[in-house]
Amino acid sequence: MSGFQAPRSPLVSAIVTAFNSSGTIRRAIESIQAQTISDLEIVVVDDASQDDTVGLIESIDEPRLRLLRNSTNRGIGGAKNVGVENARGEYIAFLDSDDTWDPDKLQRQMPLLTAERSAPLAFTAFWVHRGGSGKTICRRPRRYGNWLQSILMGETLSLGSTLLATRECFETVGGFNEGLRRLQDRDWTLRYLRQWDDFEFLDEPLAHVFNVGFPRPETVQASVDNLFALHQQDLCDRGPALARTFRSSLDFEVAVAKYRSGDPSGASRIFFLACARSPSSGPYFFGRAMRKLLQRDFS
Repeated sequence: MSGFQAPRSPLVSAIVTAFNSSGTIRRAIESIQAQTISDLEIVVVDDASQDDTVGLIESIDEPRLRLLRNSTNRGIGGAKNVGVENARGEYIAFLDSDDTWDPDKLQRQMPLLTAERSAPLAFTAFWVHRGGSGKTICRRPRRYGNWLQSILMGETLSLGSTLLATRECFETVGGFNEGLRRLQDRDWTLRYLRQWDDFEFLDEPLAHVFNVGFPRPETVQASVDNLFALHQQDLCDRGPALARTFRSSLDFEVAVAKYRSGDPSGASRIFFLACARSPSSGPYFFGRAMRKLLQRDFS
């Protein structure tokens, strides 16, 4: 009589978090099913949706798919934590329910982590699709000195749909802060950079991020204040200039939100405040603002 053999763990756990995502969840899952790497599981965490999201997920004929349901809404950070805690793969990848991957996204990323790697996390460039304006913009995060400096200056990695990391990475850094309703990825990235000083980056846009609308300025202000409070002391201990850079980049985000909401005078005031806090970052902020204007990415 042969002994029981437990199912072999998949190579990758692709985690999708969903909340009232009935209009996009099938598209997201289909982009995972289309991956050229087939040794994966699809872990969908429904965060107490009130629409037909669960019914749509259950209708998908996919043996690699597991549906986990939160009885109460824990926010995107809490939903990701549930996904990571239940993932069985050696590697973990995220895909927001609004977004999609190119078919070779995982296959193109995997060699970055399976070779002689200096970091346990890889991300890619990505496309941003603006639902309101119909614009499509390619985002290629730029490295200024080191990645910590880049993140503090405002470069975003969109880890919610570009990340591929080892399981050990999450065991070391920990989960997402469920007290933050926004900017959880930025907070997690800064905690990651306390352990490692590098990422693996593939400068090819292999993920598609779909955005509809923009947050209100007061929402952005509250979010950036909370995020800064969490990291202010650590950054001051490393060097006061780092804290000033971070605070000024967060001010820049508030300025962008005000401009998008139809308050250009308020945006200008906060923009100049950001430059005054960190004069050395002024040219960078001006360059970012000019790129947004040229790309018409303020609407």
